[in-house]
Amino acid sequence: KVWDAKTYTLVFTLESHTGWVTSCKWSPDGTHIASCSNDKTVKVWDAKTFKLVTTLESHTSYVRSCSWSPDGTHIASCSWDKTVKVWNARTYILLSTLESHTSAVMSCSWSPDGIHVASGSWDNTVKVWNAKTYTLV
Repeated sequence: KVWDAKTYTLVFTLESHTGWVTSCKWSPDGTHIASCSNDKTVKVWDAKTFKLVTTLESHTSYVRSCSWSPDGTHIASCSWDKTVKVWNARTYILLSTLESHTSAVMSCSWSPDGIHVASGSWDNTVKVWNAKTYTLV
């Protein structure tokens, strides 16, 4: 659901996921919203028209969280499938699958400079990835 932060009224309900929505994030420029779900997908929405732009599918289990790169050109998503996936946010092509966690990945976030992606897992670790080479730092 999209709410007006000044009036606290409902503006629009985004409907397309077939499972619980676990997270949603605005793009840095405010033009898109990414939502992720237990239906194993990330959906990208136009924030002006509230229309579905695309569905990102590659995870094999619940998608727990997603994060936009600071410049809005990439989306990272993380899942119970123990992976972090990095997507091109313009073409919606999967660029890389980051694998090193031994349990569900519950959180992912870009560094403010866009050089790194951090991921936190139920394996009791936080891993930091180089966002250009897709390797552990």
